[in-house]
Amino acid sequence: MKAARIVLALVLALTALTTFSPERLRAREPKQQMDQIVTQAKTPADHERLAKMYDAESAKARASAEMHRKMAEAYRKAGGSWVEKLHFDQHCDGLVTSYTTAAEEYEALAKAEREMAKGMK
Repeated sequence: MKAARIVLALVLALTALTTFSPERLRAREPKQQMDQIVTQAKTPADHERLAKMYDAESAKARASAEMHRKMAEAYRKAGGSWVEKLHFDQHCDGLVTSYTTAAEEYEALAKAEREMAKGMK
């Protein structure tokens, strides 16, 4: 009985520590919306911040494109009547194209924000 109480206390303590950790509490803070950041950008630093955000979005899109490229290859390799009938590989190919295009657009936005920041100095 005493051992069960100790185990329960440890479990509760660990739960409290992980639930209320500073990282998790920060994650719950409302993040400023992108439209607000865009409309409030007034300084070179603000525009560089936007450029970095666009760089991060581009990296996410490129990672998604790569993931779907690998998935398309896996579907082609697996083959089978369901893959042929439902065209899983083609859906993945379409997503590769879409994510790659999105990444390129984010890169263009980042470049434009950096040009704007340079023009303000």
